[in-house]
Amino acid sequence: MPLLTLLLATPSQILDTSSDRRFMGTYSFSPEFEKRFLELEKKFPRRSSLVLWSLHLAQEDIGYITPEAVDYIAGRVGVSPAWVKGVVSFYSMFREKPIGKYHLNVCSNLMCQIMGADKIEATICDKLGIRDGETTPDGKFTYTRQVECLAACGFAPAMLVNNDFHETLTPENVARLIDDLASKG
Repeated sequence: MPLLTLLLATPSQILDTSSDRRFMGTYSFSPEFEKRFLELEKKFPRRSSLVLWSLHLAQEDIGYITPEAVDYIAGRVGVSPAWVKGVVSFYSMFREKPIGKYHLNVCSNLMCQIMGADKIEATICDKLGIRDGETTPDGKFTYTRQVECLAACGFAPAMLVNNDFHETLTPENVARLIDDLASKG
């Protein structure tokens, strides 16, 4: 493929793996997520645009992105596994290992730091006995500090617990939140 064509090509034009079963792996979407994938296909005529959405589906389906899910998505979308793995490794929202039932992500951007994110982090770590990237022994909580910005500068510090947004945090209300989540089981 000439260099200019290669530079302007979509990932699927560079390596079309859609008919190659080697890239399908042992994972496949569950019926509910297969239906959602088929709906997404209608919205994205450019197949490489499905990578991000397919990763979201797989993570919601099985909890994290496995190597088999990377291969499966590459095969379904028609790009190389390296392309999919590159997307997984670029975005901090994708997880490559199991996490706890409650995933705590504290914003690490400047405004949250100025407004006390370090105190929020200390509260989480002290209360749960874990550090960045770790999960409690009971599997309930995982703490991750790799969230760069939650777009909540006016309500800093902020964090996500799974997909629930929490803002204007204090060590006291974070401790209460952890206690409430722990009591839910």
